[in-house]
Amino acid sequence: MAEEELNNNEKKSEEIKRLARKREKKEKLEEIDKKIKILVETGKAVFGTNESMKVLLTGEPKLVIYAKNIDKEKKEEIKKLAELANIKAIEYRGSSMSLGKVCGKLFPVSILVAIDLGEADFS
Repeated sequence: MAEEELNNNEKKSEEIKRLARKREKKEKLEEIDKKIKILVETGKAVFGTNESMKVLLTGEPKLVIYAKNIDKEKKEEIKKLAELANIKAIEYRGSSMSLGKVCGKLFPVSILVAIDLGEADFS
């Protein structure tokens, strides 16, 4: 009986920890979502892989945000280009569909390059 109570208490504490982690992730996601919305509304951004790569190679990018579900090769390429351009590269924890929704687009956005941050603060 005492062992059963211990097992139940352990299960409850694990469940509480899991819910706390989930809430923490959601709050972080909401914070980055707000920043991205501000960036899209007040700054200038380029959406999509091809256009973003062009800006990374030839333009004056300020920031790169890419979805979690893009190809590993593309992810590595983005990181290298961001490092060469001396800019911050952020992996968005959601999918490209989620990133598209946050940007106010009706299509998936796998990569977003900010040319002007506007009022957004990504420091």
